[in-house]
This record gives sequence, structure tokens and C-alpha cells, in this order.
Amino acid sequence: RAFTPACPLGLPARLALSAGCSALPFVLQLSPPAFYAIGALAWVCLARAAYKAAMTAHAFAWTPKIARMTAPFLPKYSFSEEGSFYTADGAPADVVAKRRAGMAMLTAQFDKLSAGKESAELNAAIKEGLSDIRFTDTNRVPFPFQAVVRAKLSVSTVVKSSEGPWLVDTSGNRALDVSGSYGVNVAGYDRYKAFAKHGLATVEALGPNVLGPLHPVIAPVIGALRAISGLEEVSFHMSGTEAVMCAVRLCRFNTKRPLIVVFSGAYHGWWDGVQPGPGSERPVADVLCLKDMAPASLALIKLRASEIAAVLVSPLQGLNPNASPPSDMVLMDSKMRKAEESVRLYTQWLHTLRDACTTANVPLIFDEVYTGFRMSTRGAQAFYGVQSDIVVYGKTLGGGMPVGVVCGRRELMRRFDADHPVRVAYVIGTFAAAPLTLGCMDAFLTWVQSADAAGAYAEAQRLTDDFITRGNKALVAEGFPLRLQNLTTVWTVLFTTPGRYHWLFQYYLRAEGVALSWVGTGRCLFSLDFKPADYDALLTRLLAAARRMRDDGWWHAGVTSQQIKARMGTEFAKQLLGLGDKVKAN
Repeated sequence: RAFTPACPLGLPARLALSAGCSALPFVLQLSPPAFYAIGALAWVCLARAAYKAAMTAHAFAWTPKIARMTAPFLPKYSFSEEGSFYTADGAPADVVAKRRAGMAMLTAQFDKLSAGKESAELNAAIKEGLSDIRFTDTNRVPFPFQAVVRAKLSVSTVVKSSEGPWLVDTSGNRALDVSGSYGVNVAGYDRYKAFAKHGLATVEALGPNVLGPLHPVIAPVIGALRAISGLEEVSFHMSGTEAVMCAVRLCRFNTKRPLIVVFSGAYHGWWDGVQPGPGSERPVADVLCLKDMAPASLALIKLRASEIAAVLVSPLQGLNPNASPPSDMVLMDSKMRKAEESVRLYTQWLHTLRDACTTANVPLIFDEVYTGFRMSTRGAQAFYGVQSDIVVYGKTLGGGMPVGVVCGRRELMRRFDADHPVRVAYVIGTFAAAPLTLGCMDAFLTWVQSADAAGAYAEAQRLTDDFITRGNKALVAEGFPLRLQNLTTVWTVLFTTPGRYHWLFQYYLRAEGVALSWVGTGRCLFSLDFKPADYDALLTRLLAAARRMRDDGWWHAGVTSQQIKARMGTEFAKQLLGLGDKVKAN
């Protein structure tokens, strides 16, 4: 009787029950009211599942997932000098001649910079044996251009001293450093030298490697971190990545929920547990990568709150929402790299996100490994006026030593289950709270809470804003397709017209004596020891590099986005057919 055509739920109900019920004989014996009730419940469950799937798809950031899925299938191809290296944008013969001459001069200059015997030997030995360098060296520029660039433009990797914001290599060349040591150098290198001396003196009697027992300096360090973070407990680790791992594990443990929310483009360390895009082969089914600054994401967090252990956010995304950390390597197509002036909008977003997490009872984690103590003396929480449930610090907090720190609400920092003694969250590390690290951290925290630090931060912000204003005015006046953008002392170079050679600007900057990290002009940093004369020197070098880039023909006028896209499509097709440039592997 249950499966008669008279059943008002009809075929869908019968299919749903057939698929979802293993006790078919029992179902066949149900009375019509019971069958209708089960059918209605099945429909409700299906509708809820469909609604959740639709909401998830609407809020989901598909770009990282698609990029990871397609990465294994995209063929690599390389341009040769005799082939397409100088003509990738279809430039005419006279422009190509300028480019060849310009590259010859640039190559000669780079050869001269690394001509010293000691420098040449050290660079050769390091590149031969250090896999880290091989990775960064192959990721400075878009892959079709890498073979020629690696052969011609050898970037020196060894420096022997620092003088304020200037670095001196083994050949005696001086370069103005805007790499910021990947975010570590906030205070200025000379201050970190002082922090290191203070730290060693503080723990000298105990020794730097007495581990297990705690040095007394840990007490003021914990007190300062609690006051700055506004949170109750502290946990020490050896790197920012490790600290993020700790925060995620503790949230999953204490909420008993599986999912972690991250936002598109945000970087939370190299751990594969929070890397939804290329860079990791591990499937991340327990991570929801959502659109940044999107109402749909807020709605999904509320909808799936019972599954979400934490929302992990990088405050630095205010500079480039929904985009990966800028790198010259990605300047390979017709898209112009952009950054939004979004302090006000991103502040509003973070406040709205905070409210959504509070309403949904979902912990909010601020990943301040990069932004902590760069955006303000009290970090991004103070800069944006948002209190998180857990905050993760690293980089500069160590006062020059490797460090990761997690500060959090007491109920989220617990590593044991009071009701189930065998259930624990194992988070520990041999060098956690190492004496020397704590001594250097104490020196940094003492300084960063001082009036001297407050004045240094304010002056750096003023000088940086002035540099950006003067720089953009000069770039406009000379007609360069460049603009500068900053968020506090973090700044980037933007390109305002389509082009396939924008990545080359980093090499002209290096030739003019500017030290950059391996991401090139994508993310640059000012340390607080930059003086007005240093800002002036940098602007002079930046404009000189732009003039050389223009005069050497790399910014060919008239190329359009459509033309570049068409050429790239042709290049991929030729590679698949075996008709691309023949380049010797190196």
C-alpha cells in the first residue's frame, strides 16, 4: 500500500526512501500515515541539504580550487632568445632591438655586481646545495621567461652586514632594503641587534638551550602579550606557520567541529592544512575557502555554524581582498595587478565578520604573523578596532629570533578534555619558550610599548604616505604605467596598462641598488629606521629604473588585453603540439 500511485508524495518520495533506507521490508509494512511522515522528513532533509549546498557554492571562492585542479595539466613552455622572449607581446622590430640592447646592458651590470671572487663562489655553492634558493630563484618571474632570465640575471643571495636600512654584500655593493626580511624587520636592523644583545645578556647565566625549566623573563613576556592581545592565555612556538597549526588544532578540539573557514587569497603559512590553492597536494575537504568581503560568506558562516571550528582571517588582505599575496611571478597575462584603498571598507568588513562570528558562536582567529606590530604597536586588532578570540603572532615579535605565539580565550586554549582524560590536543614543541627567544622577545615588547616606539610608528606612517604621494605624482608626470599603493608601511607597485614584461621592473630596481624579496615589487616594506634621506634615495632609484625600463622598450604602447590573451592561447596550443620554442633546460 505504501507504494501505490495514490501516495501524494509520488515518485520523488519513493526514490528518496529507496536510496536512504536499508530496511526495505520494514518500510513496506508501514501504515500510510507513518510512510507519509517519513517521506515528509526525507523531503525536509533533502531540501535542507540542497539549500546548504547552494549557499556553500554561492559563497565559495572557486579560484584556488580550480587553480589547484588545473595546475597538473598546464604545460610549461619557455621562450628562447632567438624565439619569443623579446616578442611575446608582438612588439615591432625596432622595439625588439631596444630590448635586446637593454637586456645586454642589464646583464653586464648584474655580472659586475656579482663579479667578486668571494661573492661568485658563495652564490654558486649556495645555489648548488640549497633547495630553498632553487625554489625562489625559479619563482621570481612568469615561467615562460625563466630560462633566459636565470641564465642572464643572477641575483646575489649573500650579504655580510647591514647599515641602517642598507645591506652590504660580499663584493661591497650597497642596496637599500625594502624586502623587510619577509615582514620580520619592522623596527630596523640596528634595533634587532640591540634586542639580541639584551636577550643574550638576560639569559646568559642559564644558557640559550636549557629547555623545560622556564626562565623568569617569561613572566613579563606573558604579561605584555596578554595586555596587547586582550586575551587570557599564551602559547609559544617556533614559527608563524606552527602557531597557525596550533590555533586551528585547538579550535577543532575545543569546539568539536571539523571545518575551518579561510578567505580567498589569504596566506596562512605553508602548512597544507590551510592551503586550498596550488602549493600543496593534500586535499582539504575540511577547509571552506570563501569569498572575502562578501555577504554570502557571512550568511554561510551563520548557516553552517554547527560545523565550523573557527574563521581564520589575515588582516593584510585589506590591501588586496580576494587576491593572492602579490608576486611578480603572476604578472604574466593581460590582467593588471590591483590593490584597493580599502582601509575603511575592510574595517567595516572585519567588524561585520566579528558580529557574525559572535552571533554564530564561531571563534574568530586573527592571523597577525605578518601584520602583528607592523600596522600598529598593538597589531591589527588595535588598527582595525576588532577583538578576536585567538590571535597568532610571529616574525618581528621574536626580536630577531624565530618565534610563533598564540594568544587566546582560556576555553579555546585548553588541550585536554576534563570529561574524557584520554582525549587531548597534542600541541607542544622542543624549542617552545626557549630562553634566548624569550629574552629577545622581552626586549622587543619593552621597546614596542614605549613612547619612543609610538613616535617611530607615527613618523614612519607620515613619511610613507608622503613617499607614496610624491612617487605617484612623479610617475604621472613622466607618463610611466606605474602607481604606488600602501597600507601602513606595507606598499606595492601597481601597473596601470596591460603588458607581459612588468615583472622585469624588479631587475631594473635591483640594478639601481634596491634590495627586494623574491616576490619582487609585489610586496615591499619600510622599516621604522628609514630616514627622509632614505625615502628620497629610494624614489630617485625607482624613477631611474622606470626610465631605463621605458627607454629599453619593455613598455610597448598599443598592446591590448585581447591581443595578449590571444598570444598566450596560441603559445599553449603550440606547446601541446610540440611547436614551441626549443630551450635548453637549466
